[in-house]
Amino acid sequence: MLVFGATGLLGQAIVKEGRRRGVDLAGAARKGADFAVDLADTQHIAELFGHLAPTLVINAAANTNLESCERDPGGAYLVNARAVAVMAEQCRTTGARFIHVSTDHFFTGDGPGLHTEDSPVALVNEYARSKYAGEAFARALPDSLVIRTNITGFRGWSSQPTFAEWAVDAILNRRPLGLFDDFYTSTIDADACSRWLFRLIDAEAIGLINLASRTVSSKFQFIHALAAALGVELDWADVASVRSLPTVRAESVGLDVSKAERLLGHLLPTLEDVCAALASEHRTRR
Repeated sequence: MLVFGATGLLGQAIVKEGRRRGVDLAGAARKGADFAVDLADTQHIAELFGHLAPTLVINAAANTNLESCERDPGGAYLVNARAVAVMAEQCRTTGARFIHVSTDHFFTGDGPGLHTEDSPVALVNEYARSKYAGEAFARALPDSLVIRTNITGFRGWSSQPTFAEWAVDAILNRRPLGLFDDFYTSTIDADACSRWLFRLIDAEAIGLINLASRTVSSKFQFIHALAAALGVELDWADVASVRSLPTVRAESVGLDVSKAERLLGHLLPTLEDVCAALASEHRTRR
């Protein structure tokens, strides 16, 4: 197995789960992984396939910085779309299975609504446009699996804390908080996402599948639930709006996970499950 984006939040979780399962895998990332790879260099990607000859490839790599994507749309396209096309073509040539991790940033204007895999999309920024193009390239491979998700968790990059790392620090240290009550997601913790992803791989699932929490929550609701899981009464947070951010983004990105639940034969985590898992991991990491 070859995992692109192996040092990122979900990539770390996938590598950990794969090794727990005894899978023979290699990780690739810009730095800090088994193999260094620059996803903007398509020849480099092809050479890595030739060197490793993987039978299963998971792409968890992406430029997820919305501001960076706005500043450099071409660079965003190279990483989030063109690199995916090269991976898919390499998998087509070699017969390897291809799993691509996409995003939920495709929906706007309907609050906490649930979106199925067939819901119409709205591409409101360069990140969404580049990721949607990546989806299209991945789905052009008939037996590929494309996952839409929204993850958080603990990555361990002190200079770039994840949403969960930022939130836990703010809650435990009573830092000022302005919480969006108009930005809705189905956020799942990365460890749970990776476990269920492997279950979908075991089931030989293909096509486009939403893999996320079964609960849609605002950021306001999510952080209040996380505070409760940490044993903190969050009585100082203010309400804020996603419209205050400089880059326009999709704000109604709840995902309907009923298709995944049918395939898995199991309910996916609720908001409370996700926050309990995050609180438990925080205590383990202290």
